Amino acid sequence: MSPNEPMPIQSVSDLGQAILARRKALKMTQDELSSLSGITQANLSIIERGASRGRLETYLKICSLIGIDLFMVSRS
Repeated sequence: MSPNEPMPIQSVSDLGQAILARRKALKMTQDELSSLSGITQANLSIIERGASRGRLETYLKICSLIGIDLFMVSRS
């Protein structure tokens, strides 16, 4: 899947993997992203592994910082 191709997100794990891939594509460390987001590095690690059922606001903040846009698309 190319970096600009839409990726279906069907679980917290999928979103964590997308965050991890984008952070690495930006050559950003967890420490750098955690500093920008105000989320601890340990919590960011948990989010990227998909082990967190964190608040939607947290995920949206991280996605915004690293340039991931989320869209809602109705299934037919």
